[in-house]
Amino acid sequence: MSEKNEVLETVQNINREYFETLCLKVLEGLGFEISNIKSVSGDLLAEGTIERKSETKDFIIKFTRSSEDISSEVQSLKSFLSPSTEGLLFTTKKIKRTSHLDQRIEVVDGTKLYLLLEKFNLLSDLVEFQEEKKNFESEGGRSDLIRNGEKLISEENFEKAQKTYEEEEDVEDDQKLDFLKEGKLFLEQGKYEKTIDVLEKYLEMNPEEIEGWIILGDSYDATDRNEEAVQAYNKAINLGEKDLKVLKKKGRILYKMKRYDEAILCFEDVLELDPKAKEVWNNKALCHMRNVEYEESLESINNALSIDPNFEEALLNKALIFENIGELKSALEVVNELIESFPNKSEYHYVKGAYFTELERYDEALEHMNKAVELNPENERARIAILEIKRKN
Repeated sequence: MSEKNEVLETVQNINREYFETLCLKVLEGLGFEISNIKSVSGDLLAEGTIERKSETKDFIIKFTRSSEDISSEVQSLKSFLSPSTEGLLFTTKKIKRTSHLDQRIEVVDGTKLYLLLEKFNLLSDLVEFQEEKKNFESEGGRSDLIRNGEKLISEENFEKAQKTYEEEEDVEDDQKLDFLKEGKLFLEQGKYEKTIDVLEKYLEMNPEEIEGWIILGDSYDATDRNEEAVQAYNKAINLGEKDLKVLKKKGRILYKMKRYDEAILCFEDVLELDPKAKEVWNNKALCHMRNVEYEESLESINNALSIDPNFEEALLNKALIFENIGELKSALEVVNELIESFPNKSEYHYVKGAYFTELERYDEALEHMNKAVELNPENERARIAILEIKRKN
């Protein structure tokens, strides 16, 4: 086996924590500033920004060790993208150059990933992992006690498994937590109901375990059990210091549930810890906008843009705020900024054309609707708008 294939196989087999650390080191080497990170069915999903040619770009980044067809991975990542983000997919597989990939998603295949690991001196880290694994296996691996506990877990005899772990007085703390690790494994595999079953039973016996409440909250979130997810995150927050990741997750769910006042309070807690979190200022602005609190909404969106003047999603929302309060000329000015920064995005020319239509400036509206269709012939809204403008004009 070649060194490259051996390295990629090692990446396939390392545990989640080590995999997450490795991925973050790759992103750090590339110059990304990561604002959010989570595990999704064994893969890693991150949000981050990177500066390219004096322009800050927002990315959703996915590292996958999945054996699925790469096109399905691309579609999966695409579902997480917003109009203001681009996608970056890292995979241990080698991609055929003829693959039809989404133009908004850049793919780093196994060969490129290996070169990045080599470039950022991360191959030695993998060697250390292999050595630790060999030593662990040569010493007999886990104790008979732990193996017996895992067997009981596989049989879904959770209560007996936990008692098995507690029977031995000399069991190390990290071994006691193998029951918790089993729940994490189910979460990584996308077996959310199994995760919930394991963690609910585990937390009955270990109600002070913060990580358990977080994993349970993530599982509820993945199955759209929003209220239970919020309650689990609240347990984690109340047991320990405020955690940025947990607060962000809680705020996002509260927004989804349209509990905007609570989401605002949650985002304010985040901003106390990280006042430069531009995406949180943006989310807070959306909550105020839904509450028809436009002054507070504008203040929050301006805070986001003071951190990153080219924050695409915040600019879009600022235009929407002005539109909602009937200040179309101000909304138009914001869209001009968007087009200046992103001249080849069809949707922004459509929006500008729509504002010109509202202002009865039909010639200018038609110019931008035509530009929208030129950039994206499949922009049906722009095509329909052209017919409407011609009818009015």
